[in-house]
Amino acid sequence: MKIGVSVDGVLRNLLSKIEETHTKYFPPQEGESEIEVLDYDLEKWLTFPEEEVKQKEIEFNPDFVEVEVKEKVDIKLETKKEKVTIQEFLYERCTVEIFGYAEESVSSAVETLNQLVIDNPQHEFIIISREGGMAIPSTFFFLAKTKSSCPNIKFVKEYSKVWDYVDVMVTDHPKIIDTKPNGKVSIIIDKDYNKDFNQDKMRFKTIKEIDSDVLNKVETILNDD
Repeated sequence: MKIGVSVDGVLRNLLSKIEETHTKYFPPQEGESEIEVLDYDLEKWLTFPEEEVKQKEIEFNPDFVEVEVKEKVDIKLETKKEKVTIQEFLYERCTVEIFGYAEESVSSAVETLNQLVIDNPQHEFIIISREGGMAIPSTFFFLAKTKSSCPNIKFVKEYSKVWDYVDVMVTDHPKIIDTKPNGKVSIIIDKDYNKDFNQDKMRFKTIKEIDSDVLNKVETILNDD
């Protein structure tokens, strides 16, 4: 049995780290409420102030002479107001801080997964995450600092693609749960934002409630299908 485990929400407390990092760099102004990040739909929760950005423009000279460049270059500075995007915030400005330095979802979450791997050698465990760019090495850093010993790690570009690699998925993400194909099983880590899902009657507060007995029940469900 191939068992996938989501990094975010199961092993890593990503949402809290996003909230903390946003507050650090974009603190609420007087009269504004503090940012809360309550699910993965980040556009609902994150706002960014406008920032002044100065852009340099070199005036084009059709009579360009290389020697004269050393003597004079006419540079105009234009000031524009732009807003930081969520993509820029996550994957350019604060990638390592968010994806690398986040805390575990629950104390000893990664250690629990390590023990599951040891106690169930008949199963293949795969840590899976939908990430790209510098978020990938930052996630490796998170797994290294938490002493993950799971040998299989897979990064996908779409949430639905996690099911291409596993029979079972331990996750809290609604998009992963909602795209579960027939003949596969979701083990849901209970959150307010996924409370409407319970296809396989497998809901747990944290990964620490999952043990060999639970995996045996899941295997039975798969065999019955």
